[in-house]
Amino acid sequence: MSCNPLTTNPLTCYADWITNAASCWSATANQRAVNAIIDTLAVSIAGSRETPVTICLKLGQQWSSGNCQIIGHAQQLSAPMAALVNGTAAHALDFDDNFDPAKAHASAVLVPALLALADERNLETSKVVDAYIVGLQILGKLGQAVNPYHRSRGWHATATLGTIGAAAACARLLQLDADQTAHAISLSTSLCGGMMSQFGTMTKPVHAGLAASGGVQAACFAEQGLTAGSDTLHGSKGLRQLMVGPDIEMLAEQMQGKAEHGQSMQFDSNNIGSPLHIEQYGLKIKRYPNCGSVHRALDGLLALREQHKLTAADVDHVLVRAPAAHLANLMYHEPENAMQAKFSLEYNLAVGLRRGLVTLADFTLAAIDDTDTRQLLDKIHQQPVDLFESEFPTEVHIHLNNGKTLQTSVTMPIGSLANPLTQDQIWEKYDACVQPMLGRQQTCNLQQLLQQLHSNQPVSSLMRSTR
Repeated sequence: MSCNPLTTNPLTCYADWITNAASCWSATANQRAVNAIIDTLAVSIAGSRETPVTICLKLGQQWSSGNCQIIGHAQQLSAPMAALVNGTAAHALDFDDNFDPAKAHASAVLVPALLALADERNLETSKVVDAYIVGLQILGKLGQAVNPYHRSRGWHATATLGTIGAAAACARLLQLDADQTAHAISLSTSLCGGMMSQFGTMTKPVHAGLAASGGVQAACFAEQGLTAGSDTLHGSKGLRQLMVGPDIEMLAEQMQGKAEHGQSMQFDSNNIGSPLHIEQYGLKIKRYPNCGSVHRALDGLLALREQHKLTAADVDHVLVRAPAAHLANLMYHEPENAMQAKFSLEYNLAVGLRRGLVTLADFTLAAIDDTDTRQLLDKIHQQPVDLFESEFPTEVHIHLNNGKTLQTSVTMPIGSLANPLTQDQIWEKYDACVQPMLGRQQTCNLQQLLQQLHSNQPVSSLMRSTR
């Protein structure tokens, strides 16, 4: 396969760019990639003992053996199985980053896939950073070609587009040629899948693990000579047509002039590396361990609470007006477990109203069943607005018992490019996630290795420090 400018098949054009793009990335791109890896390893360590992870690890031991290390555990597995387990850990707490062009949890897929493959092949961390930037770019380009409707119609983009982005990243890491890379991407479309109906269940974090594993498998299959079709992205029976719907062209026309996050619903085969997505859009590193759709509302509530020195007793009720797509993700109004609580507007705002922050400690059964918190659920009201998130900010209206109303609106959450976490805040989150699991000394040792990701240190040394 090769990129023909007359046909501009996005598959072959993407493959050419992946293979030939120079690795001289800007300092901004490199630092953001490093921060994504730091954050992903931190939340993976914190999530490494969650039930979906231990189930995947148990089965992985039955299904395979290998030399790839498992985050937070002593066992070793093959690269695909290590990617499965570590990817599930990365997404287990819903504390991992978001990536707007793809509407996906990008790093929870890309980082575990790359680290597993690099661990197996004894590659250096600097090559992982390079492959991460490349994989994120392709993931973003795919997202722009099918979103926002791919996601709003119920596909979990972390599982669907994430698999393809991981395949692209792994192809770059393995230095596959353009034909092999095209086959890896094409093959990955046969390994991708996942629906938003799994939100609030154990299966949702497994989506990230399956996508990471699928990316590793696709690249390795292509490396060994397995071939795949050439029309799997743009063809009449390709990803864009099938994973949006038969009205794709009408929707794409409607998006003209109002695309958000570059989501034109068209494949861009001419400017694949420009703008570079990690520079243009960045990643949303999460402040709270819950669904990103609640973050704008939570930021607004906490800001008003702090500004006016409010307590829960001062509040009659809270009204949140937000894009319908955001509120659709927050479907558990009276959550019964930690998984559901992460997708509950009512629970998260009730906790924020009571405590002034939402942390990992708020997602235990004891916290969720707390009588004082549950009594506040009925005070949280929501009103969906049928506009895109770029067209309508999240509004928070706090109605007080004294008859006054306080209100604010939030366009971009804390942790986004518009309101990023500082480097110190990223390390604070790292400490909070890692130290309870690994202890102070090992947390410090791992931090020193993470500060040298641009070097030629072996990935195996880094991964050993996560065990």
